[in-house]
Amino acid sequence: MASVPPDRDFSSFRRQIDRWVAEGVVTPFPEGSVCELLFRSRREEDADDDDATEDANAAAGATARLRPVRTGGASSAETYYGVGGMGSIPLAMRDRCLSFDAAGENDDRSFRIRQDVWVSPSNGVQYIGDVNDDGPKWELFANGQSMGRFHKLVIAHNGKCADRIMSQTPAKELHSLLRTRFAPYVPRWGGKEMTLNSIYSLVFVAKGGCLDDALRKLSSGSADDPLPYTIMIKNEPNLRLLSCNTRKHKHERNPRNDNSQVWTLLSSPQFGKQFKGPQENLPPALVETVTIEMLTSLERALNIPKGTIAEAVKDVKLQLWGAAVPMNTWRTAAIDGRVDGFVYDAIHGVGACGDWILDPSIAGAWESGRRLADWIARGEDTVSVGLPASAASFGDVGKFYPSRAAAESGIGTVPSSYSNVGYVAASEGTNGKPKRRNNYRNNGKTNYGKTNENRRYVRNGQRSGSGSNEQHNSKAVNNEKSGSSSNGGGRVWSATA
Repeated sequence: MASVPPDRDFSSFRRQIDRWVAEGVVTPFPEGSVCELLFRSRREEDADDDDATEDANAAAGATARLRPVRTGGASSAETYYGVGGMGSIPLAMRDRCLSFDAAGENDDRSFRIRQDVWVSPSNGVQYIGDVNDDGPKWELFANGQSMGRFHKLVIAHNGKCADRIMSQTPAKELHSLLRTRFAPYVPRWGGKEMTLNSIYSLVFVAKGGCLDDALRKLSSGSADDPLPYTIMIKNEPNLRLLSCNTRKHKHERNPRNDNSQVWTLLSSPQFGKQFKGPQENLPPALVETVTIEMLTSLERALNIPKGTIAEAVKDVKLQLWGAAVPMNTWRTAAIDGRVDGFVYDAIHGVGACGDWILDPSIAGAWESGRRLADWIARGEDTVSVGLPASAASFGDVGKFYPSRAAAESGIGTVPSSYSNVGYVAASEGTNGKPKRRNNYRNNGKTNYGKTNENRRYVRNGQRSGSGSNEQHNSKAVNNEKSGSSSNGGGRVWSATA
């Protein structure tokens, strides 16, 4: 989901969005297709007594309501998604860069992409220094082989790998900004270091109509109104977003579709922390527990009987996004507004960009990279920018500021309601910090909270591999909030199985 943050200068990204729309890279969400799922208060029920639709919903036991999202009076059409998936955006950026090169494959091209290359965080980046008065140089290594020497190095990601990859270099000031802690909250003053939350992404295939029926009951519109593509979940502390990939990408038009729907469900960062595991290899017991907890939480949010979704689910894929959304952003008080949104060390020829420096969103990541590239291309890279304590740094000393968008939604800058209704917190705590609840460590042994009740919904020993999703139209699914590694999921069975 891409949108233009309203509170800062993102005019360049606005123009880029317009170009992508014209080129068919992204398309706006139809009006009313982005909604929020809220609590239905007693006061609202009383106020809606004369509304036939609301009366019918109340009679059906609805304690939640579905409302279209509006931002400053504008429709949700100001929010965009990638045509065929969000992967359309990096592909368009790649094609744009390749268009500047001459045709043909040769090593003299000005732009080259090397995919599936692992630059080790321990020794993959080495600082060579100033060779023959030619300026600072870096050498990159992959699988023990040199990938070449370069005058400029840009760190365009964050988390543990970015921290480790710069830890043995002389660029100490820039490295200090890459140190990372993982938590679903930050202090009110912003904290001393970059803080990333963790989010679970559950993609599941369900029989058509299961969730649609529940959404229609919670909608204030008529039965003939189009159903939403994406829903911000504000009435359930364990969840934050639900998106129907089938409806959004028009997969239901595929003649091979068997009336199944592919959905993406994102957890809250508090839930991600509570059930966090090794994202490269989640234990099967944890996969089972998290899957059940998320589906049960969705049933609770939609006000439908427990087990309803489990009975309809045909396949699942669970993934932990361990280094997900930045809870704070690094900012410097730039001189005359000319520099903001990236970090650059002129002495060592290395910079950093990303949403953690500007805004936790696609717009923030894109704009940060553009500003750093523009700074280097204009030849201003003889001056450092945004470093924490360098007298040579352009602008004043910066600090980490708490991100209000990340604190409120847990998933970054997303459209918010005109009614300004907030998300339900995991529990009462300080600045989103949850109270300590279950301890999943007992005498050194991990206990992921599997209960007899859980086994009603997941048959032990039955596992589905990642490839099995293809037979349910999920081969074309593009998870909007996926991490860099994947984990096997468990097949969810009905309560009567």
